[in-house]
Amino acid sequence: MKLLRNIKLDNYNFYNSGATRKIFSVGYENLTTFVYYQDASNRYTLVIAKGDDPPLIVEKKITRAEAFRLMNTRP
Repeated sequence: MKLLRNIKLDNYNFYNSGATRKIFSVGYENLTTFVYYQDASNRYTLVIAKGDDPPLIVEKKITRAEAFRLMNTRP
């Protein structure tokens, strides 16, 4: 897992490619969880972000199964 500080989500460009899509997001209190998918490499990325100052982003590469498990789990 990679911890990055002082990076805004709007400026956070996954893999420096336009082919990355956000396919899922859910918020709980002040944390938001995102799942991003990159078509070309069939890669999924889990991102947990805190919108407060300073923003907090945790990025982790996950498998397709883990991505769909997260998306199908209801809070």
